[in-house]
Amino acid sequence: MARSRNIKPSLFKNEVLGVADPLYTLLFEGLWVLADREGRLEDRPLRIKAEVFPYREKIDMGKMLDWLQVNGFIVRYQVAGKGYIQILSFTKHQNPHKNEAKSELPAYIASSSEEIGTSPEFIGSTRADSLSSDSLSSDSLDSRSARNAQTPPPAYLGEQNESEIPDKARVPLASGWELPAGWGQDAEALGWKPEEILRESEKFRQYYVSGKGAGTRRGIKGWRQSWSNWLANAEKFTPIRRIA
Repeated sequence: MARSRNIKPSLFKNEVLGVADPLYTLLFEGLWVLADREGRLEDRPLRIKAEVFPYREKIDMGKMLDWLQVNGFIVRYQVAGKGYIQILSFTKHQNPHKNEAKSELPAYIASSSEEIGTSPEFIGSTRADSLSSDSLSSDSLDSRSARNAQTPPPAYLGEQNESEIPDKARVPLASGWELPAGWGQDAEALGWKPEEILRESEKFRQYYVSGKGAGTRRGIKGWRQSWSNWLANAEKFTPIRRIA
C-alpha cells in the first residue's frame, strides 16, 4: 500500500542523483511511498515498475534498482530465499505517521542477509562507481564485500536465485515463487504490459503450486520454457488482450 512521504530540498542537490537520469530520482521517491515505516519493501521489480512507472514500458527495473544499490541509496538482500529492499537512512529522512503499522518484513543484517543485484551496469550519465561524499545515505553504508557462503540446492524453484540451482536439478515450484526479472523481460519483449505480466505470473504460480500442475518438477530451462508456453497459450486464447 502506497503511503504519503516527505521530500526534503536536499534531495534535489544530491550530486549523485543530480547528474544521473532523472528517472532514478523518481524511482527513489517511488520506493519511499512503497516502503513501510522502516524503509523496507519486497524486492519485486515487476510490481515496483507497475506502481512507479505504469506507463513506461522500456524500463529495466532490475538494473535501475542495482544502480541505486551501487550508489548507496538502497540495499537489495535476501532472507530465507525471498528478496527485500532496505532504503538506507530512511528514518533519518522520513517521519512516518505515529499510527503507521510496524514493519513485518525482516531487517537487513549484514551477517545473516545476502546482498543481491550488484550489477555495475547503469542507465544515465553518472558512473556507478562515482560515489559522492554527501550522498543522502553515505553515512550509513556497510561493507559491500560479497558474501560467498555455500548454500544447498533449493528444494523448490523460488527459494533461491536461479544461478544457485544445478543445471540438472529438477525442482517443483515453491508456494512463494515470484516471477524472475529475466522472465518478465522476456514477456515485455513480446509486448506484454507489467500489469498483465503480474496477472499471468500469478495464474502460472497457482496452476503449478495448487492446481493441476502441482508437483511438476523441471529444471531451470524447463521452467522458463513453460513460462514462454504459458504466455503463448494466453495470447492464443485471449486474442484481444491489449488495447493499442
